[in-house]
Amino acid sequence: MRHPDDADETYDSHDDPPSPLDVLATTFRLLTTGPAPLALDCSGLGYRLPRRRVPLDELKVLLLHPATRYAARDAALAALVRRARAERGAWLVGLAGVLEPGLRRTAGYLARQFPGDPADLDAEVLACFLEAVEQVDPDQGRLAGRLLGITFTRTRQLRRAELRHRQWTLPLETTAEPSQPGSGGSPVGGHPDFILARAVRCGVISRESAALIGATRLEAVDLGDLAAASRHKPDTLRHRRYRAEQRLIAWIHAGMPAHGHGQPDPTGRPSASEAGSDPDRRSGRDSDSTPNRAVTSEGSAGSWGV
Repeated sequence: MRHPDDADETYDSHDDPPSPLDVLATTFRLLTTGPAPLALDCSGLGYRLPRRRVPLDELKVLLLHPATRYAARDAALAALVRRARAERGAWLVGLAGVLEPGLRRTAGYLARQFPGDPADLDAEVLACFLEAVEQVDPDQGRLAGRLLGITFTRTRQLRRAELRHRQWTLPLETTAEPSQPGSGGSPVGGHPDFILARAVRCGVISRESAALIGATRLEAVDLGDLAAASRHKPDTLRHRRYRAEQRLIAWIHAGMPAHGHGQPDPTGRPSASEAGSDPDRRSGRDSDSTPNRAVTSEGSAGSWGV
């Protein structure tokens, strides 16, 4: 969205409201212009950074330049993180403004994965970025990538949780594949989470198996880490996932019928065919506690700006 002051375009007050990231960009521009722009004293940072106070818009361009060394980027961003933590307010906006290209890249990538209002997603990205500022260690390297990585991972977790909550309450027709007769052509029917949710509602797999597939196939959670967190043997989870995936594949090839292999157990435990050969289940051990979804590997939002 163009700024109202742009000379080549008349601002229309009836335009869609600016997104949170647009508001960030505008606020950052206001903070870095005028007679007293928000500036970082780089004189003691070294790494051939300017030995003076550098306005943050100038610093943003400098840090994104390919000739700038990673050590210089880390030194400047570490100083910004410390100021943002200590003084909040304008310095938090300044830090977010410097990393705005990466935040937009993160939001754009997640928008392609999850349905919903892009403005809401932008707001979630910014909220998760503020969490990342508090969590990250400014003394470690690759600070921009770690800030954006934490932001990406946390936002994706929130989006998946929200999407999963919607899945369990939607009628079957709204989670049907668009190509099926009577499905209503739902534009989000092909999303993997919706397919897993529909499979659960049709009795094809249990919720636990859907969570296991979602964590290890869609969220790149390591199966060994998940097994350790949920106190299962890795082979137990691997065999359970394999059997569930075979049932899921057969059901998809059959056209995703509304009635799969019986209704899911209201307790959420796997069907008999899923659990039949589990050694833990035969021994009486409760092996179907919900996997710990908090065990995740840090995501990557891609390169900082481009």
